[in-house]
Amino acid sequence: MQKFMQFWGYRSCVSPTASLSFLRFPLCSLVALACAVQEPDNRPLAQVGTELITERDYRSFVAGLPEWTKSEAEGSDQVRDYLQSLVDRALILRAARAQKVEQNATVQKNMEVALRLKVGQAMEQRYIRPAVSVSEAELRREFAAQGWERQLKIAHIFTRTQVWAEAALAALRAGRAFAEVAHEFSQNRTTAAHGGEKPYYYSRINAIPAVRDSLFSLPKGAISAILSVPKGYEIFKILDERTASYEQMRPQVLKAVMRERLQARRRAYIDSLAEQFQWQEVAESMDRLTRILHSGAQEGDKKVFYLSEADAATALYTYQGGAISLGEAVNRSQFIRQGRYVEDSLKVVSYLERDVKVPQLLLLQGRALGIDQEPATADWLARKKEEILIREMRRLATANQKPVTEQEMRAHYEAHPRSYQTSSMVEVVEIQVEEEAQARELLSQIRAERQRAVPLIALFAEIKKNGREVSALQTLNDELAVYSWLKQRLSDPLGAAQVAEEIANAAEPADLTETYIARQLAAAHSVRHGSREAAGLYQLYWHDTSHFGPLVKAVMEAEVGALIGPVEHHGLYSIAKIAGRAAAGRHPFAEVQKRIEHTLRRNRENELFGQWLQALRADAADEVVFFGDNIEALGQDAP
Repeated sequence: MQKFMQFWGYRSCVSPTASLSFLRFPLCSLVALACAVQEPDNRPLAQVGTELITERDYRSFVAGLPEWTKSEAEGSDQVRDYLQSLVDRALILRAARAQKVEQNATVQKNMEVALRLKVGQAMEQRYIRPAVSVSEAELRREFAAQGWERQLKIAHIFTRTQVWAEAALAALRAGRAFAEVAHEFSQNRTTAAHGGEKPYYYSRINAIPAVRDSLFSLPKGAISAILSVPKGYEIFKILDERTASYEQMRPQVLKAVMRERLQARRRAYIDSLAEQFQWQEVAESMDRLTRILHSGAQEGDKKVFYLSEADAATALYTYQGGAISLGEAVNRSQFIRQGRYVEDSLKVVSYLERDVKVPQLLLLQGRALGIDQEPATADWLARKKEEILIREMRRLATANQKPVTEQEMRAHYEAHPRSYQTSSMVEVVEIQVEEEAQARELLSQIRAERQRAVPLIALFAEIKKNGREVSALQTLNDELAVYSWLKQRLSDPLGAAQVAEEIANAAEPADLTETYIARQLAAAHSVRHGSREAAGLYQLYWHDTSHFGPLVKAVMEAEVGALIGPVEHHGLYSIAKIAGRAAAGRHPFAEVQKRIEHTLRRNRENELFGQWLQALRADAADEVVFFGDNIEALGQDAP
C-alpha cells in the first residue's frame, strides 16, 4: 500500500481535493453492472462504457478517505468532486486492459510479490501464531533465569566494517579511555559526541538478539568483544546498572518470550516444509554469489556488483517441481539487491532465508491448502491488481520525461527557501504525571528547591568563572535530592565531563540549577516511557507533536529558562523546563540536492501524467455519462 501511495500526486483540473484522494488511496472495485431493480444505495451516478459507478461505490470510496483529503466543496459539487476520481480510475483501468498491460513483466512480477505476501500472511495467522502461548509460571521462570531484573546503562562504539572495529578494540587494549576511543572511531556520530554513551538504561528487550546474551553477561565496568550487528559491528561498555521488579518488567518479558517462541515455531514449521518440498540450496551457486558480492565496488555503505546473464540464470535453490535462480533470489531480497551489508556472508544467508526461502515455502504450502483460491484472497488480489495496473500506467505515461538539470535544481532551491529550512529545536526537561494536581505540586517544588539551592548556584558560578574543578560539587551535603543526583553523575568520568560542559555552556548558573532540579524530579516521577532513564531530557521538533501533543507548541512558544505547564495530552499532564533552543537555518544545497531532484522529477511526472489523463478523458468523452438527478439527490444528503 505504501508503494502505491508514493506513485500518486497529480491533481486534476476538476478538483484538487478529489483527484488527490483518488490518486493517493486505493479505491473500491468498480465492476458493478446495471441491474433491473436498483437498491436505495445502489443508484447509478456515472457510467464509463458499460461499467456503472454506483452510490454504493461512491460511499465506499468516501468512507475510506482520511479527513485531510476531504473535498472542501459542498452538496452536489462535492459529489461531482469525488465522482471524477472514480471515473478517472475506471478510464485508466480500461486503458490498461486495452493495452494488455497486465501481461507485461513488471505487472506480473508485482502480482507474484503480492501473492506471496497475502498467502504468507494467511499461513502465519493460521498455522504459526496459534501454536504459540506462554503461562504466568513460565514468565516468572524466564525473568529469574535470564536476568531480566538487570537494566544497563551502556556506551558503545559502532563501526560499519570489522577492520575499523578491530582498530578501536586495539586502542582500548592499549589503555585508551573508552570515551576517547568512541569519539575517534565510532561511526554513530550522535553517541560518539558523548563518548559513546547511550541516553537510557536498557533491559533485555531493548537489545537485539545478536548481542543480547553477550551484553547482559557483562558486569559493570566491563568491555565486550567485537559483536556483529545487522548494520556493522559494536563494542560495548557497561557504565552502570540498576534492578527492576518482575511487575515492572512483565510486559517486556512477555513480549520477548512470545517473540522467541514465535521465531522457534516459525523455524520448526519452515524446516518441516523444507523437508516436505525437498528444498535444497545449490552450494556452488551460493559460493558464486558470495564471490560476486565480495568483488563488488564499495560506494559508501553499499556494494555495487553485477550479475552476468549466466550467473543470474543459475539455480540457487531447487524444490519439488521448481527452482529459484540466483538472479531471482537477488531481486527478491532488497538488502542484497541494493548491496547493503553484503560483505558479511552470514548476513547474506539470513537475508535469503527471510526474503526467499520462508516466503516461497509458505506459498507452496498455501497453494497446496488452496488458500490462493479462497474468495477473500481472490478479492484482495483483484484489488491489488488494479492498484498495480494504475501504478504501471502512470510509469508508462511519464517514462519519457527529460532529466533534471543542476541549473533547475539551484533555481528551485533559491525560489523555495522555506522548503529547505532546518527544523527549530527546543531542548526541554519534561515531567509527565497522571494528575494535574501532582504536576502543579512539582512546579512549586522546582521553584522552592531553586531558592534553597544557593550553595549549588554559587559553586556553578565559581566553576564557570574561575575554572574550578567540578569535583568541588562533591562537597555539597545531601540536603536536597538534586545534590545526590548530581553526585551520582559526577561519580562517572564521562558524567563528570558532561556536567563540566553543561556548566561551561550555561548562560545563568541559577537557570542550570533549576534544570538539574527538574531532571532529578523527572528521574523520580515521570511516567513517560524512557523518561526516567533520560532524566526527562528531550530535544523536541515540530514533528514530535504526534508523540508529545500540545506540549510541542507550548515549548516552541516559550522563552529559554521558562517553566511551563501543566499541559494535558491523552489524560496525562506535563510540565517542562525550557533548557535551550536552536533556531531554524537552511540546509546547504549539496545536502538537499537529491531531495530537490526528486521533487522536480515528481512535479514533472505529475505534469506529464496530468496531460495524459486529460487526453484520456477527452478521448472517452462520448462514453462517460453522469446521472445528474441522482448526483443532485445524493448531494442533498451529503453532510
